[in-house]
Amino acid sequence: MFFLPIPEAVAQDAGIPDQVWKVRFEGNTQYPAVVLKEQVATEQPTFWEKLSFWDQTGYAINEINLKKDVIRLQNYYRRRGFVNVEVSYRIEEGKKSWKKKVVFEIDEQLPIRIQSVDYKLHTNGVDTEEIQADESFQRVKKKQAYRKGKRYETIRKPEVIGKFTDVFKNLGFAYAQVSVDARIDTSKLAAYVTIKGDLGPRTYINDISVEGAENISKKYVLREGDLKKGERYSLEKLRVAQQELFNHHLFRFVTISIPEQSQDSTLDLQMRVREHKLRSVELMAGFGTEEYLRGQASWKHRNVTQRGHRLTTTAHGSFIEQSFRVDYLFPYIYNTKSSVTISPFGQHLLQNNYELLRAGITNSLIYRYTENLTASGSYEFTKNKELSQRYNSSLPDTTLEYDLSSFQFSGYYNQTLGREQKGWVFQPYLEFSGLFGLASFQFQKLSADVRRFTRLSNTTMLAMRLQGGALYNVPSDSLPNNIRFYLGGTNSVRGWYRQQLGPKRAQTDSKGFQQYIPRGGRAMLGFNIELRQELNFFLDGLGIAFFLDGGQVWHTFHRTNTRPLQFGTGGGLRYESPLGPIRVDIGYKINPTDKDLNRYNGQDFGSAWDRIGIHVSIGQAF
Repeated sequence: MFFLPIPEAVAQDAGIPDQVWKVRFEGNTQYPAVVLKEQVATEQPTFWEKLSFWDQTGYAINEINLKKDVIRLQNYYRRRGFVNVEVSYRIEEGKKSWKKKVVFEIDEQLPIRIQSVDYKLHTNGVDTEEIQADESFQRVKKKQAYRKGKRYETIRKPEVIGKFTDVFKNLGFAYAQVSVDARIDTSKLAAYVTIKGDLGPRTYINDISVEGAENISKKYVLREGDLKKGERYSLEKLRVAQQELFNHHLFRFVTISIPEQSQDSTLDLQMRVREHKLRSVELMAGFGTEEYLRGQASWKHRNVTQRGHRLTTTAHGSFIEQSFRVDYLFPYIYNTKSSVTISPFGQHLLQNNYELLRAGITNSLIYRYTENLTASGSYEFTKNKELSQRYNSSLPDTTLEYDLSSFQFSGYYNQTLGREQKGWVFQPYLEFSGLFGLASFQFQKLSADVRRFTRLSNTTMLAMRLQGGALYNVPSDSLPNNIRFYLGGTNSVRGWYRQQLGPKRAQTDSKGFQQYIPRGGRAMLGFNIELRQELNFFLDGLGIAFFLDGGQVWHTFHRTNTRPLQFGTGGGLRYESPLGPIRVDIGYKINPTDKDLNRYNGQDFGSAWDRIGIHVSIGQAF
C-alpha cells in the first residue's frame, strides 16, 4: 500500500520560489482595493489559476517591482491631492512557505483643498458677463472638478481645460484657449485656482468646402450635415454634423476641420468624405438548434436616382422562416435625424403549431433623437393565410385567411455605444390593429424588453433581462397564432425548446397521444439572469455562463393566478469566434408541468430528456 502526496506538498518539495498568493492594501480609505490593484504591477493569481497546482510559475516575488509599485501608488495619490501620502509594503507568509501575501501600507494623510476659484476671460469686444451668465457656462462651472472645498487634483487639469474650452467653442469662439493656474500653500494644504480663457473673436461660418463627393452633390452633403453659411460656429454642431454624415449609408469616412486661416470673425470649414461603393452584395449564414441552418443574401444600391435614396433587396431562408423583402429608404424627411422606409415583403413561417403565408407592406417613419435613442412609427397591412394543426392529426388542418391593418410604435434606448454590452437597454412596443375597418381582427398589443448589463470585473459580466407583454380588447378567442405570445427557446427560457413554455393542447390520432402543441396566450412575463465569465487564460475567447430563466404565458389576464411562473437553470460555453459568439447552453426545468414532461391522461409518454433543453447558436442569448 502507498499514498500519493497531495499537490501542495509536491509543489513545496519541488523547491518553487516564493510566489505572490495574495495582494492586500491597508489604510486606504479614499480608494478601494479594486482600484489600487490596477495601479500596481504586482498581481495575484486568479481563482482558476490557484486551482492549477501543476503550474505555479509566473507570480514570483520581485522586490524591484514592489519598490516601483510603492512609487506608482504615491504618484497615484499625489496627482489626486494627497501630497503627503506615505506608502510602504511588507511580505507575509501564507499557509505554505512559498505562498506570500504582499501588503501595501498606505497613510493617506490630509489632501490639499481648493480655497477659491477665480475666472478671468479675455474677449475681443464680447461682454464677459454675458458669457459667464450663459446656461452652459454655469452648468460646467457647477459640475467641474475645481470647485471650492474640493480636492486639488492635478490629474483633473486637462479635463477642466477641455470642458471650458468646449463651452467657449460652442458659444462661437472657434479659437478659444483655456489654462489653469494654481497657487499652492502646502503648509495650509490650500490651493487658490485661477481659470483663464483667451477666447479670441466670435466666429461665423463664411464658407464650407467639400472634398471627396463623387456620386452626390455638394449641396446634398451640406444638407445632410445641416451646416449653413452665416450661422454662428459651434463645436457641438460640427460633431453632430460629422456623426450624421457618418451614419448616412452613402459615406464610410467623414471629417470636418478648420483649415489654416487668419483668426477673425469669419470662419471657413473643410469637409472630407469618402463614399461606399454604390452597389454591394452581402451573404450571411448561421446555424442553431432551432433553425438548424439559416442564410441571407442582400443586394444594395446606395444612391438610387442620385438623391441618396437606398434600395435593398433581401432573401432569407431557414427551416423556420423563408422571406423576401424590398426596402426603399428616404434618408431625409424634415431633418437629418428622420427617415422613411417603404417595405413590401412576403413571408413563409413554419412553427410547431401552425404554418403561415403572408404578404404585405410596411411604411415606417424613423427618428433618431441621439446615438442612444431611436423611435419609429409604422403602418403595416398584410394578407395572411394560416394553417393550424387539429387536435386530431388524422383530420385536415384548419385554414384561416385574414387581413391585418395596424399602426406600430417602437423605441430603442441603449445606454452605451459600441459592441460591448454595458448599462441599460429599453425596447418598448405598442400596436393598434383594426383601424379604418381594414382588418379582420381588432386588438391592441403592448410589450417591453428591459436589459441591464453590469461589469463585475474585467472578466465577469452580469446580464439581466425582463420582458412582458399583453393583448387588449380581443373580441373573440380565434386570435391568429402568430399574434399571440410565446416563451421558451434559445433566446428565451432555455429549459424549454422553442415556444414550448406555457399553455399546450394534446394532439392525438387513431393510435392515441402524439405530442403537445403550444397554444400561446394573451399575456406573457419572462426574465433571464446570466453570469458570464471569460476564461481567456485557458483559451483566448473562451467563456462560461450560468443562468436562471423563468416566465409564463397566460391564456388571459384573468387567469394569471392559475399558472405560476416556471423556472429553468443551467450553464453553457461561449467562444468568441470571427463569426461571433458560438454558444452552447444546457437548461434544466426546475418545475415542469405534466405536459412539459409529455404525460397524458396519467400515462408517461416522455423520457428523462424532456426535462432538459440543449441549445446551440451564434450570438448571445440576449
